[in-house]
Amino acid sequence: MTDDLPIVLLHGSATGSHSWAAVRTGLEAHGARVVVPDMLGYGRSPAPSEAWQLKDEVAHLRSWLDMQGVGAFHLVTHSLGAFFGLHLRLAVGSRVARLTLVDPVVVSVLRVPGEEDALREGQTLCDRFMRAWPDHGAAACLLVEHWSGAGAWNALGEKGRALVTRLAPRLRLEMTASAADRTTLAEFTSTAVPTSVLVGERTSVAPRSVSRLLAGAFDAHTVVVPGAAHMIPLTHPAAVVEGIHAGMVAS
Repeated sequence: MTDDLPIVLLHGSATGSHSWAAVRTGLEAHGARVVVPDMLGYGRSPAPSEAWQLKDEVAHLRSWLDMQGVGAFHLVTHSLGAFFGLHLRLAVGSRVARLTLVDPVVVSVLRVPGEEDALREGQTLCDRFMRAWPDHGAAACLLVEHWSGAGAWNALGEKGRALVTRLAPRLRLEMTASAADRTTLAEFTSTAVPTSVLVGERTSVAPRSVSRLLAGAFDAHTVVVPGAAHMIPLTHPAAVVEGIHAGMVAS
């Protein structure tokens, strides 16, 4: 790695900090300092309250980073982690000194002409999840199989299915917050930051469109990960490590 910024890895929906294990190992092998928070309701973090809002997640992440002694940092996000990460950046400003977005999912930037198909994907997933509620297992299964493909739910095994099912109330909160947000692309990208975008060659229309929009607005270095779908940190961790390094060299 070519700079001394600590790297903060922010997970996506229905996963947790553990989803970055292989990426973290690869980055640390190159001498990077890596910190990996769990959002509220994930891992060892406390559960969110029933009144949880987006601002509470941002406050949690900001407090956690402060407790770790993190000043300026390189923020790496995956999937819906980009939604929370970009809002965190709005809150902490220049502390986010570098940004890497891995197959980002940020519904609000799709509310523009020409992105109807991508927006529909997110809206349809949210609608199906809410129709399955309050069956936690059915709702969690819908989410997992949307992003990881048919059969992914069974492939998790009994322990994995139980873990994601327990996350269902948290998943409902974050999907509601994402669907309700109206932050525009211009607002998210109003200040410049060196940015890289990694997008799966086989990902779905929503993250592909979000990647294109954010890359254009940030003037980002973009890497298409061959053979990858959406869950790149789990399926192609070496590509994430290489993409982070390549982005640092290019900027």
